[in-house]
Amino acid sequence: MGRLMRSHDFSDSPLGPPQYWPPSLRSIVALMLSSKFPMFVAWGAQLGFLYNDAYAEILGAKHPKALGSRFKDIWGEIWPDIWPLIESAMAGQATYREDLPLVMNRKGFDEQTWFTFSYSPVRDETGEIVGMFCACTETTGKILAQRRAAMLNATLEQRIREALAERKLLADIVENTDALVQVADMEFRWLAINRAAVEEFQRIFGVRPYVGASMLEMLAHRPQQRDAVEAVWARALKGGERFTEIGTFGDEALRQRTYEMRFDVLRDGEGRQIGAYQFVYDVTERLREQARLREAEEAMRQAQKMETIGQLTGGVAHDFNNLLTPIVGALDLTRRRLPQEDERSRKLIDGALQAADRARILVQRLLAFSRRQHLRPRAVDIAALVEGMRDLMGRLLGSTVEIEVEVGDGLFAAHVDPNQLELALLNLAVNARDAMNGQGVLRIAVMAEEAGDGRPLAPGRYVRLSVTDNGCGMDGDTLQHAVEPFFTTKGAVGTGLGLSSVQGLAEQSGGRLELESAPGDGTTVMLWLPESSEKPEEVGVPALVEPVRLDVERSVLLVDDEALVRIGTAAMLREAGFVVHEAGSVNEALSLLDGQARVDAVVTDYAMPGLTGGDLARRLLEERPGLPVLLITGYATLSDAEAMGLPRLAKPFRSGELAGAVSALFKV
Repeated sequence: MGRLMRSHDFSDSPLGPPQYWPPSLRSIVALMLSSKFPMFVAWGAQLGFLYNDAYAEILGAKHPKALGSRFKDIWGEIWPDIWPLIESAMAGQATYREDLPLVMNRKGFDEQTWFTFSYSPVRDETGEIVGMFCACTETTGKILAQRRAAMLNATLEQRIREALAERKLLADIVENTDALVQVADMEFRWLAINRAAVEEFQRIFGVRPYVGASMLEMLAHRPQQRDAVEAVWARALKGGERFTEIGTFGDEALRQRTYEMRFDVLRDGEGRQIGAYQFVYDVTERLREQARLREAEEAMRQAQKMETIGQLTGGVAHDFNNLLTPIVGALDLTRRRLPQEDERSRKLIDGALQAADRARILVQRLLAFSRRQHLRPRAVDIAALVEGMRDLMGRLLGSTVEIEVEVGDGLFAAHVDPNQLELALLNLAVNARDAMNGQGVLRIAVMAEEAGDGRPLAPGRYVRLSVTDNGCGMDGDTLQHAVEPFFTTKGAVGTGLGLSSVQGLAEQSGGRLELESAPGDGTTVMLWLPESSEKPEEVGVPALVEPVRLDVERSVLLVDDEALVRIGTAAMLREAGFVVHEAGSVNEALSLLDGQARVDAVVTDYAMPGLTGGDLARRLLEERPGLPVLLITGYATLSDAEAMGLPRLAKPFRSGELAGAVSALFKV
């Protein structure tokens, strides 16, 4: 379905092209495509329809035409039945239906079906409900089988009661039913047992029962199993009541199943209890389906929670950058104006600037953590990236976790998105800390490797990034499922998305994720990342850029809604020799441009209330194509599409960086 979505023409779809899909829709689509459980999402006012491979099988002949279509157009025949549930979800009320009957036409003819599903509201980045999410399973086969069994068993149970009332031990019909039927006397001895019950008893306990044998003696060599059987039969034999109970039975080494047991009292002709009998149905798969449905709903809630945390982090970091900008600017201007002999003041300001630079780097990492975007792979010096994150990981993991870094010889640049790799490395570090209970040694190794030793990788050179802990390790079963979406060993505090997302990064980058672990021996996670033919960018705090001195006086229009940021930025520009006009909004800027003021370039904040700096830049590109524009932003980066190809500068910036960026606007 992922390949089909990428190649599908969405021009006629209410969803529009995928590159314009909002981050919240992308997160749900990623969650859905990685699941083997049938899921779909209906998005927007027209409920544009997207679904995964498992749900495509449910659609039948409606697939793939249903991709991107309106929900109502796809399932018009059942719309009256499901619309009230959809309406509730779109109003913010999650709904759940078990075994809902629906008459569907998905193979060219009407057929009766049954489904168990949930409809959950989905919110966008602003918190408004913009769609609904469904995790479902078709239960048609189960319902039809239960109805056939119910019809048969209803008749069967009545006939057995009549037969037992006449002291018949077993009717022929009991032998032919799929229900497990057992009859026992007051001493736990079988008075009757049908073929299905005999075979199931042997499968789960390893011994074959027969009429006249004691079930307790037969299970004497398995005391745990004997006690469980005795407990449930004792209630029926001594309580004199009819009841239904669900329990799990069987030897773990053989087979364990969960059963629904319907017990009733066996009486003689005078009404005295002489035993009990049961009708038993295997409900293992039904309970597993219900559990999987609950897990899918919980995974959806966890994914939305992580999305909200990311948005909150991004918003706080953006505001912090706006606070840092006037601080850095004021310190920088003050230092430039200090006399050379005032060495003490220079040292104090240098210390403050270094602290501000450290804060700037920390905020950039927070913003990288919060971003939701496509991968932007480029040449990356992995060793420099790891070293640059060492302090951040140290603060995150705490002083009781020692970090060791090993860098091999002959390293080359890798082709990967550095921001996503940083997030992956943080995920792996946190996993390692948890596996070590917050105390131990975390080893990070960066090595150059050649593909070809049996690994399923394309031929070529790779950078192998390994993260090793000396924690508890994983057994074989846990290791087998470790990278599955939503699989977690952390209980309610885990999302099960960490290793899955790291694997996705490795594979999308053309590499591979590998795990090595054993109980008590710790865990090693290896990311194989392909070599890049380009030169890597420098990692660290950028050097100050001195402005180019211009022969002609230049006038700059500065647009920023934050007064402190605007005042500080204007002061830096004037210090560099520019004439500055200030505007606190896009409308004020347009008024200045329409007036008599001479403006040679525009420097505008990108994110502002109402009309944004992006709106202003778009309008200037259309109406004044020769007027240079510089975008400044409190976010980590703007994409090329968002910036419309215009130069941009991230907050906070030093005066030299700002002046250099503005001076570059006038270079021919």
